[in-house]
Amino acid sequence: MNGPSRRTTRTGLLAGLWIAAAAGALLLGLTAVGQIGSGLAGGDPVPPLAAEEVEASLARHAASAPAQPTTPQPPAPQPAPPASPAPQETPPGVVPAGTAGTILARCEGDTPRVVSVNPAQGFEREDGDDLAPGQVELDGDDLDVRVTLSCANGVPSGQVANVGGDDD
Repeated sequence: MNGPSRRTTRTGLLAGLWIAAAAGALLLGLTAVGQIGSGLAGGDPVPPLAAEEVEASLARHAASAPAQPTTPQPPAPQPAPPASPAPQETPPGVVPAGTAGTILARCEGDTPRVVSVNPAQGFEREDGDDLAPGQVELDGDDLDVRVTLSCANGVPSGQVANVGGDDD
């Protein structure tokens, strides 16, 4: 009968250790919360001020501030206008690429600029030297898609064309 007695002792010991750990955690938590109330640096906490005390403090500081000059000051010089107007950057727009994904593009004047390409599953962006500026090609397993971007009134758009597929 040595087995059940050892099991009872082990269970009691584990329960005692668990209770001691829980008590330690509780004590640590209470100490931390107490430190928050008394300031983390251990100094005396600054009590909150009542509205009347705030107003009195402000009045004391205003009275001790140097007097403002009463002579009129000449107006500050105006900054010179820019020599040429800076081009307005338009927000990017989403251009659908059919089933191949989407393209995020921005117009700089009449010139479209690709911000990012988000191919659909099964497609990837094709980087080729044969692409003209403003063109994006998406290569799929069975279909290749070319999108020719353009800008109208600062809004990007695209013309989607199927350019073939892999004959694997």
